[in-house]
Amino acid sequence: MADTKASTVEAFVLGVYLKPTLVAFLKKGGRLSALANAIGKADLWLYNPPEKVDVRDYLAFMQAASELCHDPYIGLLSGQLADLSSFDLLGDALGLSNTLADALQQVMALERLVHRLGDSSVQPEGSDIRLIWRSRYQNHPAIRLVSENVLAGIVQLAQTLTGRSLPIREMTFMNAKPEHYIEKQYQALCQGICRFSQPYNSLLIARDVLNWPLKKMSMGGQNRVNSIGTLSLTDQLTELLEQRLAHNPSLSQASAIFGCSQRVLQRKLKQESQSFQQVLTRVRLRKACDYLKYSTMSLMQISQRLGFREQSSFNHFFVGQMGQSPRAYRQQTKAEPQSVMQAE
Repeated sequence: MADTKASTVEAFVLGVYLKPTLVAFLKKGGRLSALANAIGKADLWLYNPPEKVDVRDYLAFMQAASELCHDPYIGLLSGQLADLSSFDLLGDALGLSNTLADALQQVMALERLVHRLGDSSVQPEGSDIRLIWRSRYQNHPAIRLVSENVLAGIVQLAQTLTGRSLPIREMTFMNAKPEHYIEKQYQALCQGICRFSQPYNSLLIARDVLNWPLKKMSMGGQNRVNSIGTLSLTDQLTELLEQRLAHNPSLSQASAIFGCSQRVLQRKLKQESQSFQQVLTRVRLRKACDYLKYSTMSLMQISQRLGFREQSSFNHFFVGQMGQSPRAYRQQTKAEPQSVMQAE
């Protein structure tokens, strides 16, 4: 197993990969000058990192960022802050992808172009698929942060490309459970069972999820980048509600974010033959069905993620929309095995 004393020829991480962690660090109140000093670099190195960063510097950077802002979960947070700009070299490949399976295959095929931290692979498990990431630096003290960053980044990429929350059956880590383990920090990302001290870092998802189509995006430069200007108000509101659903978003909150009055927002939605409540119901129902069919979350956890204060309210909503209880729907809907990705 590789460590930081091993040969570092071509052992690099693209400098753009520092951005999400820097954003997370600043959100936690960190100072860039202190971070630069901690890793023995000039401030300018962080403001404008080189195209390729030595793996040793990247690992030191992750560890120092966590220690300076006193946040042992900065790896998870930075992974959730990753966006398509972190995948510049993958832009053309992602632009040719039609499904999530296509996109993830391209990411794995081109992984060595963006970092040499480790390798990804796919392992079929019945009607599920396990996405595995193995690090070359498993003995480094910062590897837990990096592993969490990578898995969280995969989840974020999948959700950005599909426009849907990624239901995860299980998330595993090779490292032991953190000393100051906080379940909600992992549950916010995992949405299912989280295991530590496992043979590999991985995500277990239903094969059927990999058939999800990628959402419509415009091609900007080399990136497949979402162009808000080309999205309808309904689509923009859908994305907003997807992100804020657990907080039970209201019409007044949405109108404030869009910078208009409630009446104006309602009128513009009506022009698209929609209403705020219709969009909210559609988002909730789709996520409810995805969670029930593909995740291992309890009904209580699902109801909380959908913004319901009581599980009984969620039950009433679901029965009204689907004509059966959430429990009955979960029992009746099982993902059928499909060959959407080949094991490597």
